[in-house]
Amino acid sequence: NDYNQMVAGRMLKKMGFEVIIAFNGKDALKILQNPTKYDCNSCQHPDCTYFNMIITDLHMPIMNGIDFCKQYHEQHSSGKKIPVILLSATDERDYIEEGFRVGISDFVCKPLSEESLVDLLSRFKLNTG
Repeated sequence: NDYNQMVAGRMLKKMGFEVIIAFNGKDALKILQNPTKYDCNSCQHPDCTYFNMIITDLHMPIMNGIDFCKQYHEQHSSGKKIPVILLSATDERDYIEEGFRVGISDFVCKPLSEESLVDLLSRFKLNTG
């Protein structure tokens, strides 16, 4: 929801990251197709000029996080992929397993704390500040 996006965005900005928020999976795919429109030029991912991580919620309107991840991987089938993190208030095994089947890189249960975010970023070798 908007509150969780605001909190996560605020924590990431505090750590020195640029943040772009999509309100659903469909919008996120559009952003990934045209990243220059969003003026993100500080990506650290070796094969991406713009983004170094995608954090998506499991439950979003229009297109949920699992469907987003499925379509993202279909559209970007060659080369290295940007890590996709699935964020959810539920830790139901079926959702998590489905997420990994469609290509998520990791799963984090809400509420997202600064400590869990730092841990997540360090696992993907992204500098925090």
